[in-house]
Amino acid sequence: MKAIAGLILGMTCSAVHAAQIETLHVEHSGQRYRMILTARLDTPLHTSFRVFRDFDNLPRINDAVELVRHMDGAPPGAERLHTRLRICVWFFCTHLDQVQDIRETHETDVRGLDAVVLPQLSNLRYGVARWRMRTCGAQTCLAFEAEIEPDFWVPPIIGPWAIEHAMRREGLDTAAGIERLAAQESGS
Repeated sequence: MKAIAGLILGMTCSAVHAAQIETLHVEHSGQRYRMILTARLDTPLHTSFRVFRDFDNLPRINDAVELVRHMDGAPPGAERLHTRLRICVWFFCTHLDQVQDIRETHETDVRGLDAVVLPQLSNLRYGVARWRMRTCGAQTCLAFEAEIEPDFWVPPIIGPWAIEHAMRREGLDTAAGIERLAAQESGS
C-alpha cells in the first residue's frame, strides 16, 4: 500500500477478515499437481466477485503476483491474461509465467471464472483452473479447483512437497486477499 494509513488499514482488515477455509487438498500424480479449496469469505458475493473479476486487482489480492498484462488474441467470449507469480519455498524461488484464456460463467446463483493455460506462452505444460462463488447467507462460498503441470525442472526429492506447499499458500493467500479487498471496498 502507498501510505502508512493504508498499511495499518490492510493489517487491521487482515486480522478481522480471515477467510474461513473449509477444505484444502493438494496432491500430485506424476508431473501434475491438483488443488481443491473451499472457503467462506465474510463479504457478500457481489463485492467478492467484483474485486476478483477485476484482474488488475490480482497483485493487491495476492502479493506473489508481480505482473498482470491483458493480451490480444483471446477467442470470442474470453479474455487473455498473462500473469507472473514469484513463488518461493525455503531457498528455492521461481517465476510462474502463465498466459491464460479466461471465461466468465453465469450459472443460477453462481458466479465463476474458468481459465485454461496456453502452454506455448507459459512455463506450464498444462493448466486449468475453475473458480466458483455463490451466496451463503451474508457470506460468499468460494470453491476453487486447479490442476497444473510445470514445464520447468522440479527437484525430485523436495520438489513435489515444495510445489504442494506453494499451491497451498497461494490458495490461502488468494482467498484471504479477495475477502480483505472486498471488505475494504464495501467499508466493512
